[in-house]
Amino acid sequence: MENPTYQPTSAQLMDVPQWFALKVSRKETLALNVMEQAGVRTYCPMVETDTTIHGKKTIVERPLIPNTVFAYAPFRKMNTLKNLHPFITYCYKKVEGKYKILQVPTREMERFIDSSTKMKQDITYFHPEEVELQKGDRVRIVGGLFDGYEGTLLKAKGRAKRMFLVNFEMLGALGTHIEPQYIRVIK
Repeated sequence: MENPTYQPTSAQLMDVPQWFALKVSRKETLALNVMEQAGVRTYCPMVETDTTIHGKKTIVERPLIPNTVFAYAPFRKMNTLKNLHPFITYCYKKVEGKYKILQVPTREMERFIDSSTKMKQDITYFHPEEVELQKGDRVRIVGGLFDGYEGTLLKAKGRAKRMFLVNFEMLGALGTHIEPQYIRVIK
């Protein structure tokens, strides 16, 4: 049985796998390949969006959080990969006036992976006129990737999705598109 007061040393923590949020300068696919070849578990949630290419409407897959991938590896291994591939950098968060490398708790990351996978498999689109929401409405997300989060709705004219700004405890503020069927106005 482990001693509940045991605190691992810094050297021991260097070899314990953990989730890191990484910035990759529009090279998500390359970063994922590099890390997967090194045996690192990775995650980059993707969403399908409609776009116009050469005057023709088409659906393309793009990262849900642009320029960001998640990796599960020991700190020592992440540092080696980051040093070999300078386009991969850590995301940071400010804690007590100091910037620290953003590590996402395993439980939170697993919930994020599970939710985003389910969301991608079961998306229903609505026309903008089918949903009566106003810019500035306080809203709660019910279901989907951001289930349970609250934030402020930003108007996104002419789209089946609405822009939603949510403040994540670990990831900071994030603006993303949310399908209208997941949005409920808080009264």
